[in-house]
Amino acid sequence: MREVTNVDRAGYGRETLEHYEQGRAALGREPDEREEARLVMAACAYGGSLDRWDPVKAMDLQEDTEWALEVIGDLVCDLFHTADGTVTPQLLLDAVPAPGCVGETALVESRKRLGERGVRFADFLAAVRRALVTVHDLDADELFERAKGNFEEEVEEERYNAAAARHIA
Repeated sequence: MREVTNVDRAGYGRETLEHYEQGRAALGREPDEREEARLVMAACAYGGSLDRWDPVKAMDLQEDTEWALEVIGDLVCDLFHTADGTVTPQLLLDAVPAPGCVGETALVESRKRLGERGVRFADFLAAVRRALVTVHDLDADELFERAKGNFEEEVEEERYNAAAARHIA
């Protein structure tokens, strides 16, 4: 089995995001809280299945908190790879409102700094946060920070391996 690269991870994140956006578009209106949670879980099941031997089922993500945290955490990391070169993970996280947050000035400024291309990533992360609260009564801060750390480790590992390969050649 070949090693998964950061380009692969970016592809998983892109496909997950696109699946979520297509689901919202197919709905034809703003989803309510439960509908949005189902759209997020369906997108994460789809994206999680791209990187695993066995298919991930949305129902399993809704029923098993630990499994949901593992799969969704991996996909948030993948989304950071997708956004790499467009916006940093920290800027994305700064633009994702905490539960119950409305119209905070710092949040508005953070979203402006994302630019046109970065807003869709923040919108998906905000939907993930809301889904985790709705389905599992969990805040996503720890998951987001762990995913950011994993992203940074994966980027550094790939950079190091490329540099080591140049030194050997």
